[in-house]
Amino acid sequence: MIVKWPKCDKRVACLGDWLAVREKCFYFSDDTRNWTASKIFCSLQKSELAQIDTQKDMEFLKRCAGTDMHWIGLSRKQGDSWKWTNGTTFNDWFEIIGNGSFAFLSADGVHSSRGFIDIKWICSKPQYSS
Repeated sequence: MIVKWPKCDKRVACLGDWLAVREKCFYFSDDTRNWTASKIFCSLQKSELAQIDTQKDMEFLKRCAGTDMHWIGLSRKQGDSWKWTNGTTFNDWFEIIGNGSFAFLSADGVHSSRGFIDIKWICSKPQYSS
């Protein structure tokens, strides 16, 4: 299925409402939830809250997210390093603004929060997974 998303200006090759970028498929929610509920939603879709590995992924996600805030798959325990939901340690290639424990993407970068607010979220999975 090929869909044209005006605000993202990308052709996609993932099923349903998922957008393809290189080797990944991304899902942008219309609904809002807290970080934990967003993580559970992604798990039920056989995916993770979005992991941002490259500057190109970051630019694409910011463009598609527009002015809305979206949870992504970074969290940390008090005093620990940031980790992606798949357990890998974040390598600090972009700045996370704030002192919270859960990360979200906004138009001006990645910020952190305590995770309780209900905002949109982004899931990601490999493009060729089931």
